[in-house]
Amino acid sequence: MAIYRHDQAQLTFASEFAPGGYVELASGVTDGTGTATLNLTAGLPAGSTAVTVDALTGVTAGEFIQIGPEVLGGADSPTVGTAGSSEVRKVEYVDGTTTLYLDAPTAFFHQDNTAIQVVTAVTDTDADKYITFIPGLYESVETPDPEMAIEPRYFLGTESKRNFYSAYKGQQSFTGSIGNFILLDGRPLRFPIGKVVDVPSTKAAYSTAVRVDAASVKGDLFLHVDTASGTQVVANGDYIVLDYTGSPTAASVAEVRKVVGAVTVDTDGEWLRLDYPMQYPHAVAATVEKVTLVAGTNYVAHHIFETVDLDSISWNLKMKDSGETAANDLDRRYYGGKVGSASLNAEEGGMVTMSWDGVPFLGMVHNQTNHTAYGSSNFPFAGLTQSIDADNVTFPTTEPYYFSQGQITMFGQTIARVKSFNLSINNNTTPNYYISRQMGRKRGPKEIREQQREYGLEVVLALPDSAASNAAAATLFQELLLEGDYGSGMTGFSMSIRFDRGTNDSIVITIPDDGTAAAGGNQQGAFLKTAPHAVGSESPVEVSASILFRNLKIVSTDAVHLYP
Repeated sequence: MAIYRHDQAQLTFASEFAPGGYVELASGVTDGTGTATLNLTAGLPAGSTAVTVDALTGVTAGEFIQIGPEVLGGADSPTVGTAGSSEVRKVEYVDGTTTLYLDAPTAFFHQDNTAIQVVTAVTDTDADKYITFIPGLYESVETPDPEMAIEPRYFLGTESKRNFYSAYKGQQSFTGSIGNFILLDGRPLRFPIGKVVDVPSTKAAYSTAVRVDAASVKGDLFLHVDTASGTQVVANGDYIVLDYTGSPTAASVAEVRKVVGAVTVDTDGEWLRLDYPMQYPHAVAATVEKVTLVAGTNYVAHHIFETVDLDSISWNLKMKDSGETAANDLDRRYYGGKVGSASLNAEEGGMVTMSWDGVPFLGMVHNQTNHTAYGSSNFPFAGLTQSIDADNVTFPTTEPYYFSQGQITMFGQTIARVKSFNLSINNNTTPNYYISRQMGRKRGPKEIREQQREYGLEVVLALPDSAASNAAAATLFQELLLEGDYGSGMTGFSMSIRFDRGTNDSIVITIPDDGTAAAGGNQQGAFLKTAPHAVGSESPVEVSASILFRNLKIVSTDAVHLYP
């Protein structure tokens, strides 16, 4: 008899462009009989769970609806910038005749008068799937399946006899983690930190200037560009960079995308379908330039900057049975997650690993819809999603980053005898439960907020060769005693951690983020908190140093164009 095996489970992730809005198109569906039309002058923003519509026709709780047009172009397309962004959600509750409450937040912006259609099935379409990235090589996953706070209540009464009288449903929480996965690229690094800005090594303007024709919003998959002549300039398969401005800063919004699918030429320019939703809004007249990516020659430097609000992520977990019978697949999708805590680790003789140690989510959907007692009608948390199969997954083909390829620089000198390090990030995320209209047995958090950010670094190193006590050197022992104060206030020291797999293939962590430590608020670098020079059995003597610092920046340089 077939069983579910751990080695046939597959976890993938993707970024979201509004908390909880897991990204998946619905370009092919089986229509039901109910319809409605969006009735919001300003449009429906991504992340919405309540939809205001014109009078309903046959839309009831428990049904699935498609929001948005299925195709680019045609009479049912919205205006420039939002065409083709269709998605499916379940209606949990119908309030009167004009408001629908959904099972999960929307992923895309939908303009006023967008069509809504009841659907009974979604056609499996590879091009519609975006939750297809793996974090690295992982061996286990703590799944964020709901933890139900079922609460016993005690009432006065002789029949209870010290036992609780009744159990009631309490709040739900969804928290998962992925421990010690082998890092194959820099994609997982940005989610506990902030945003990524792309800087391609080679780019050039098109022969005819290409500009964004109408303001886009975060999460748009379709972009209309003005090519002046109204003829095709951008071709299928082109890599493009939007809003490139040179040296990136924390305010930059440059991103690299690939043009896929049909390029539709109209009288104003071109419609471009991108390989992944845009992570930034781009204003009218923003530049669109062509990027050259040739393996072994060109690369993209992905600059990861801190942000106050972290982007949320979706996880998709597919479990196949040992017989690989598709009808027996157990699919779970978790949405609205934020990487609350993470760590980056390496030790002698090993590889660089990372952990997403604590990832709280807003909720989940699944494909298990039938029960012997409950039946199959409007089963709790059931969703209508496409199957993320192995052939949809973006498997990295790169080598891991090895400890032997690393280098740590502290207080102006390279530390030659580092045995291990652990860099920790804690965003102190807090799930918040508010009074809100959550339907369909949903009692999960309404939002997840980041609190004070905390960094830490633990380094184990062997002491360097001995030197005269009066030699002009910056030793670990001296730095501990100086406390980062070199005579003009507490400045701390600068640090860098880097791993090089090859030419233009590296991860560089800079502390502080601008590489320069100075006295004063928001200027200081790193500080040694502890560095006991204990006498043990090791020769040379080993020291476990604990380091405090306030911020960092990461640059991951590789031939991978897309960082979600």
